[in-house]
Amino acid sequence: MNIPTLPDIAADAHAIVDPVLSACAKPAAQAEKYIRQHPGGTLLVAAGLSIVAVLLARALTPAPPRNRALRLLEDIQERLASLGEDGAHAVGRGMDSLGEIHLDRSFDKLSRKFKNLFH
Repeated sequence: MNIPTLPDIAADAHAIVDPVLSACAKPAAQAEKYIRQHPGGTLLVAAGLSIVAVLLARALTPAPPRNRALRLLEDIQERLASLGEDGAHAVGRGMDSLGEIHLDRSFDKLSRKFKNLFH
């Protein structure tokens, strides 16, 4: 088994890294030249990219459990309030219909019929 030595590893690393560095040298020089010519614009672009990155990070971060629980409780409260209002309207309609029945007359008729059964 042939174990590579440290100089062999360094030579292999240089063989891989040197072409990448030489390919990046020209664009890096162009970027440095642009930054030196337009420092204010570069700062504005960097600030804008930072703001976009922060907004993106906030949008992708899930809401804390407390906020989710609070939203759930608010939803439950709204639904219960809606059910309560519906129930109150139903009771009101029932009371209105009871008023229209004239229970006193109906009870009088029933009581007379009941009395007639025993007389």
